[in-house]
Amino acid sequence: MSQLAVTLRLPLVGFAICIFSGCGGKGLQRYEVSGQVTFKNQPLAEGIIEFEPVDGQGTKSGALITKGEYRIPKNKGLFPGRYKITIVAGDGVSGSGNAEPAAPTPGVTPGKERIPPEYNVRSKVIREITRDRPNKFDFDI
Repeated sequence: MSQLAVTLRLPLVGFAICIFSGCGGKGLQRYEVSGQVTFKNQPLAEGIIEFEPVDGQGTKSGALITKGEYRIPKNKGLFPGRYKITIVAGDGVSGSGNAEPAAPTPGVTPGKERIPPEYNVRSKVIREITRDRPNKFDFDI
């Protein structure tokens, strides 16, 4: 093969690699996710929502729920695919008050999870992140 043929093929090979690897903004992108969470028909004051990949996508993310709303910005967003949803929200009562893993102060009852297990430890709630529509998911618990 002549030097000229090799020289002409290199840019074509580079262009093909660029197209197939996602250069130019057409590769795998993250997407913003947002929504509302209500608990007993009221906005959930505080909690945490997590999105765990089901289809092997390379992103997992979550957000704080404040006054019933959550938002995962695009730069921390999720790749398209299905995700298992986990929502947790305690009752606002803390243990010992010093953030140590030791046993709570005698006479103080530790906080309890208010959200039913179907939305956290036994969650089977699945939502799909897509490219072609807003990824807004509301949960009425």
